[in-house]
Amino acid sequence: MGFLAKPSLSNFGDASTASNTKRKYALTKEQKHMYASETLVNFRWISKIMASYSPHKLSSRDIPPLEVTDYLSEIGQFAEITYSPVPTKFIFDNLAILKEPGFPLEGYDSLDGATQVSEFIGKAADLSGYVTYRPQTRQLVLAFSGTTTMTQAMYDLRVAAHRHPSRRGHVHSGFWQLYKGIKALALEAVVAGLAQHADVSEFVVTGHSMGGAVAYLFLIDVFRDEALLPIGAVPVKLVVFGVPRSGNEELAQFWTELLESRRAKYGEASITEYSVKAYNDGVPSLPPLSFGYRHYARAPFYFLHGRLYQVPEEHREHGLFHVNEAEEDDHVVPQHPRGGHNYYNGRDMEKFARRAIWLEEALRGEGDWKERYRAKVAKHS
Repeated sequence: MGFLAKPSLSNFGDASTASNTKRKYALTKEQKHMYASETLVNFRWISKIMASYSPHKLSSRDIPPLEVTDYLSEIGQFAEITYSPVPTKFIFDNLAILKEPGFPLEGYDSLDGATQVSEFIGKAADLSGYVTYRPQTRQLVLAFSGTTTMTQAMYDLRVAAHRHPSRRGHVHSGFWQLYKGIKALALEAVVAGLAQHADVSEFVVTGHSMGGAVAYLFLIDVFRDEALLPIGAVPVKLVVFGVPRSGNEELAQFWTELLESRRAKYGEASITEYSVKAYNDGVPSLPPLSFGYRHYARAPFYFLHGRLYQVPEEHREHGLFHVNEAEEDDHVVPQHPRGGHNYYNGRDMEKFARRAIWLEEALRGEGDWKERYRAKVAKHS
């Protein structure tokens, strides 16, 4: 679940329906071009079939502080670049040029100053991840990639339940196999990062789509066996986007108990969980509830038309929400009105994916790769 080419499906026309009303937004010329350029699966059709609307109408009372939105947008940049076909070491070594207008990381300012610790590829389906350090915030960031290949997608479809080693529930067998193949490498990379940067004040684990599911499984292991990772009381923040369900209710309850246990031992700030789902993203509705799987997050967030809302616990399994119409600005056209799996934090991940592919192609030849890249951009403009 992530950056896979989309099947041949018809477009939705030149207007887009908002989730909270029957209002339709007339697409701008730029938005029409944006949607016509989509090549990845956005799972909107899954949302239409599988996602249920919550009876709870979101309002301004559900909007978290602005600093939460800003923080998630920052960390989201680290989750998004895991989809790059170009090694992340090259990305961090060439940030200045890659952030120029027209280049893949245009607007990715949160990556500034970050230095890579390690990049790794798991034994199951070549799932990748990396660890980086942000000196200005003293954060160590572990990021897992979402689905990028058909082989990985086949693991996504292995929905049979596997008994979790904790004996506290069952886990999605495909996600479990992907996680097992990358676990040791991820632990080794984080340990190396902690050794290299003794001043780490926050450990962040992030991922988009299937990468978020793997992030959860990683922290379940770390929290149930502290000997795996010497983080002690260092605050941990889990930041995931568009995550599918990967454990049953018993395992989800075990996750909650692990969080409570860590907070009781190290304090309330020792673990913070941010799980974000977005309008028209069908992935958080998979696998279906009828398969027995549930979300781990008790109070997830919902991203709609540039705004972030916190979902009440009793409505956490719903994939769609209405919003109080009286609080909507009728004069503001959403940047990404159709929503979808690749439009979190106000960014167009489709654009990043296209540009990253052009970058990979430009790096294959000899000579000035920057000029070859600019030529590709000009060709597709």
